[in-house]
Amino acid sequence: MKNNFTAILLSAIACLVSLANAAPAEAQPTKLASPKSSATQTQSQPAKNKFDLTFDDLKFEMEKGSPFNRKLLTPKINGYHNSTVKLRGYIRPSFTQSGLSKFIFVRDNKECCFGPGAAIFDCVLVRLEAGLETEFTVRPISIEGNFSLKEYKGPDGNVWSIYRMTNAKVK
Repeated sequence: MKNNFTAILLSAIACLVSLANAAPAEAQPTKLASPKSSATQTQSQPAKNKFDLTFDDLKFEMEKGSPFNRKLLTPKINGYHNSTVKLRGYIRPSFTQSGLSKFIFVRDNKECCFGPGAAIFDCVLVRLEAGLETEFTVRPISIEGNFSLKEYKGPDGNVWSIYRMTNAKVK
């Protein structure tokens, strides 16, 4: 019995090690379940894509301090536009700690990811679904909503963010 347990334990450890060493999978679209058909819905309507992303999926080549040019976005990133996206990260701290219906969502919990000099692909401007609110937390959260590409210019006239999520829910 003890030998069986040891063999199972070693097998589980080997699986975990192989998963840890594997290259991360690229985000794959999945089709959302469509509502039950109705007289107004036709078969020709395309299903909306849904992506489970990380901030690494939103990264692109851009020299620090150079102005943003939309041509820098990869076809893969452009493909996320107007899709449902789930993303894990942190709420950027602000003066408001509770009752948040909109916030800046960032890659990590350092104050490095928004504003002048920050990488513009490391943040998403989030607006929650009407009537929903959340609380600030130092822990990572997942959000899911309608993802779009739209520049936000800061007071200095430079682009500070290019990603937005609307009708979002905290998961």
